[in-house]
Amino acid sequence: MKRQAVCAVCGREFTADRVTQKYCSSYCRRYAHRHGANNHVRSSRKKEALRTFRCLKCGKLVRVTEPTDRRIKFCSAHCERLYWKHSKKVSSVVIRRAFQCRNCGTFVEVTEPKDKRTTFCSQACREKWFSLHRNKNTLHIKGNTAIRRSTV
Repeated sequence: MKRQAVCAVCGREFTADRVTQKYCSSYCRRYAHRHGANNHVRSSRKKEALRTFRCLKCGKLVRVTEPTDRRIKFCSAHCERLYWKHSKKVSSVVIRRAFQCRNCGTFVEVTEPKDKRTTFCSQACREKWFSLHRNKNTLHIKGNTAIRRSTV
């Protein structure tokens, strides 16, 4: 099925042989893969962002919508490698990221570089959320014996 398409890298029009073809040549395809443009994650604007931040290397605004996505400083592994490879030449940048607490819903903005919070505003909120959402039939190990909690 041939169709007219526009290359995602160079912007040139080309005739695509497949429905999924995005690039006009293998050169553009390799370029996109090497420079991080070929990520196969589809970002949906409809989903609510869990947190947003600017990449320390390239400055791109990143919206994290999936709870399994643990990015907090860099948009890609490529940017992270480049940053640490040349970190002596880079001036320190104030890290700003924001998220909404999963437990209380408080909007939290983090500016400290060593602050690792990504989903909860405090340790107390984290503990409260996990105590409310703990599975009642969990297996707890105390010493050498396993204790099963009952749902009584």
